[in-house]
Amino acid sequence: MHQTELAGIVCARICHDLVGPVGAVVNGTDLIADLGLANAEEEMALVAQSVRRAAAMLKFHRLAFGPAGDSASTLARGLLCERVSEVLAGPRVQFSCSAPEGPAISVAVARLLCLMTLAGRAMLGLSGSLKLVLPTSGAMPVAVIAQGDRTGATDDQRRWLAGAPGAAPESRLVEFALLGPAAAAVGARIELVEGAGQLALRAVSV
Repeated sequence: MHQTELAGIVCARICHDLVGPVGAVVNGTDLIADLGLANAEEEMALVAQSVRRAAAMLKFHRLAFGPAGDSASTLARGLLCERVSEVLAGPRVQFSCSAPEGPAISVAVARLLCLMTLAGRAMLGLSGSLKLVLPTSGAMPVAVIAQGDRTGATDDQRRWLAGAPGAAPESRLVEFALLGPAAAAVGARIELVEGAGQLALRAVSV
């Protein structure tokens, strides 16, 4: 896949994810204009909630799709878990993070983990749980465990994870095209282990 094509797919993904919260802000401000500020407490709450959601998505997307930075750049484990939880946790998805305390991890590994959680969410189905598994020491191995009634990978997702040639993913699944290069950048490879209603996406050192 040409890098220009991939950049366009990433941009489309970011725009798609931000349309909802930004659109809610626009709708909320329109209602406030119609009702008057004194009569728009619920609308103000909607605007505040949507702004927080948009800000959380921007921070997460900058980490997942932005440059990894230099090799000395690190991120606290707790902050990484917070970034992921703000975007992926919700009524349908329970999110947990193992070993949130410990040595900071490199931004390059944090970027890989964000992409892994997006892929895990895509394979989870409508609802279930996601767990981000961090090592107690060192950088590897790391994993994302997805569990739910409809959890499973498609043939295309398996192909993308294996780095096999073929059509590029659409924007909503662009993380599958980025996982291989992100893993290689930190000296790792991606493994997918599937079971009944559960799968584990692992990054292990090569």
